[in-house]
Amino acid sequence: MAVVAVALVVTARMAHSEPDFPHHPPVACLALVAVVLTTVLAERSLGSIRTLVIGVGAPLLGVLATLLTVTIGSALGEAHAEFAVGQPLFAPSVVAAALLGAASAAVPAQRRWRTRAALWTVVLTLVLFAGHGSDLARALATLLGTAAGAWMVRRASRPQSRTTRVPARTVVVSALIALGAGTLVTPIVPDPDGVLSPFADAMPDRSVVVVGVLLLLAAWLVHRGRRTGIALAIGVLLTLTVVLADVFLIEPVKDDAVQWQGLGLDAIEWQVTLLGAWIVPAAVLLAVLLLRPRLVRARFRAAGARRDDLVEMLRDGDAGTLGHMGTWRGNATWTHPDGSGAVAYRVRGEVALAVSDPACATADRADVLAGFTAFCERNGWVPAFTSVHEPVRAILGAEGWTALPVGVECVLDVTTFDLRGKKRQDLRTASNRADREGVRDEWTTLDALDAGRRAEVEAICTRWAADRRLPEMGFTLGGFRELDDPDVRLMLAVDADGHVTAVTSWLPVHERGALTGYTLDVMRRGDDGMPGVMEFLIARTALRAREAGLTTISLSGTPLAAHAGARSLVVRGSVLLARVLEPVYGFRSLQRFKEKFGARHEPLWLVVPTPLHVPRVARALASAYVPGLRPKHLWALRQAHRAAADARAVAEARAAGAARS
Repeated sequence: MAVVAVALVVTARMAHSEPDFPHHPPVACLALVAVVLTTVLAERSLGSIRTLVIGVGAPLLGVLATLLTVTIGSALGEAHAEFAVGQPLFAPSVVAAALLGAASAAVPAQRRWRTRAALWTVVLTLVLFAGHGSDLARALATLLGTAAGAWMVRRASRPQSRTTRVPARTVVVSALIALGAGTLVTPIVPDPDGVLSPFADAMPDRSVVVVGVLLLLAAWLVHRGRRTGIALAIGVLLTLTVVLADVFLIEPVKDDAVQWQGLGLDAIEWQVTLLGAWIVPAAVLLAVLLLRPRLVRARFRAAGARRDDLVEMLRDGDAGTLGHMGTWRGNATWTHPDGSGAVAYRVRGEVALAVSDPACATADRADVLAGFTAFCERNGWVPAFTSVHEPVRAILGAEGWTALPVGVECVLDVTTFDLRGKKRQDLRTASNRADREGVRDEWTTLDALDAGRRAEVEAICTRWAADRRLPEMGFTLGGFRELDDPDVRLMLAVDADGHVTAVTSWLPVHERGALTGYTLDVMRRGDDGMPGVMEFLIARTALRAREAGLTTISLSGTPLAAHAGARSLVVRGSVLLARVLEPVYGFRSLQRFKEKFGARHEPLWLVVPTPLHVPRVARALASAYVPGLRPKHLWALRQAHRAAADARAVAEARAAGAARS
């Protein structure tokens, strides 16, 4: 914090305002705040000594280099240099830009290129449109700070993250923002002298504002992959190019106003600048037209053509316990170009929701994740990895991604599982009751059932869903449709009369070509099912798995269950949401049920590129899990809460009456 204090005092004493905005004191205040924030960021990333060296050295060298350039240029008669003579060259934002450029070298690749893209968009916009001496000093200080930070990080032998290519969309969006923001800034900056400052002279003030706003709107729409944004950008850039060409090229040529003889260097330079003013928007327009296929968000089509390839990779690789969910209908499969792995996903809105861990070998996991991310960026989608385990979170976290807890998976080690001990009392009770009532377990598949037995299974599954006040959840939560798979096993409870009274389904888990266990998916109990029938079926499945030489069974994930490693605020949010949905989906009750089996907890994560993407990803997840959700269901949720409250009141009244009697 000592470095912060020194930087703040020095910058405050050396400059009371930003030269680009001398009549706007709040801008100077924001610049000082930026100095403090970037100093803190750089100090945490690079250390106090390095921060002090860069915070003083880079701005000082930038100012000296600018002063030297202005002196030499003015002596040679260069117009911009002559105009910059006597202008203040230092501003607090020079320090902030240098420190931010330096600190960007120490952050993961995802954050690094985003930070630098935003930083250089601002810096170059001010250089090209405002064109003051302080703008050139800021650009040089930013360049020096970025280079110094990169050198210091390499010198410290810190692990370098994967190189990230800047997508074409980012380049186009940055160019549109620069043109739009620069057009809006030019009328505000006193005596603009940038090479693009003539833009504002070619149009009335109102037109300048309209053009700037439309370019910024087009940038936002292009960033979202919208066709309307591309059409708007093309229209505005084409109009701007025509207007500038007419004002600064066609009319001067027609009026014989272009003269080359008898002019000094500065006059010739300005004439060339004006004659070529239309080239910049024309170049951006050409880039938009050429890159148009890569700017439009691709349409998603769920396809099962590659399902067999995915199943093969699931068997040969290590996709974790939830990998088989990627084979369900509604998902598509992306395969790595070299065939080293695959990712199952579905798109909602503009978000590509990957289904748990990628199907690949452990050694190829980082490459497959990077390949899928690049694939999403080319198609204009935001990649989001849902319900992934800790190894995937660690890889993406090292690249600067944001991880949010979404649940807990309960994994049971069947090699040590048995029904002995006080903690297994409920399981023994259920098993003994099943033996007394003649209920038996049946390990089978849906295809192996006769028509009557299949109808009973379907009736139990569909009746359970019909009794819910809200639509049945999907995406990574299966239903009857997902049972129709030869690789999915069923564990049925069959009573003494031969009728099915409960259904569980189990997804296969493979690791390096061998079947290692199963994952619980569907869990449905019929109206005539005995109490404890689910405990009975799961315990019998664990014992069968042990006899078959398998190692684990997963009781699947419990949505919104808090786990270690999550931030307290996120935990409170998950607990609150789970409490709201409890009367309908029973997530908290489900977690308490799973505790009976003594399984270990493994955290499940949602990993997104940045915190800014969380709202969009949340909407996409809601659409994927509950696609039929409507406003009317909010009223149904309210009614469910009332019914639950009434039931608790009745139970408490009965308990009180029993206590009095």
